Amino acid sequence: MNNADLMTWLQSLEYLPEQLRDFHDQKDFFKSMHILYQHGEGAEDKPNWRDGQIYTIDWFLWFMASRGYTLQKSRKKIDFADWPNYREIESKELAALNQPQGE
Repeated sequence: MNNADLMTWLQSLEYLPEQLRDFHDQKDFFKSMHILYQHGEGAEDKPNWRDGQIYTIDWFLWFMASRGYTLQKSRKKIDFADWPNYREIESKELAALNQPQGE
């Protein structure tokens, strides 16, 4: 792949949703997803948040973008779930841990 325009576009990360263009935001997103969907029984058999981030952002989405595909928000008139907020989830979990037993 030697198309300079394509490489510039890929390096700009413009093929990702704005919320995923920053590495730290990516990290928070994948931690949120991990907490929301991979805790509990069998969690040790599932990929950790770091492996999921690396594969999804660095490999899968880059591969798809290099072939002209991008993520976009659906225009369907459906009540979709909110974007996960790791800091909020983490705060709630920490607050729950700090609750005295029996309350």
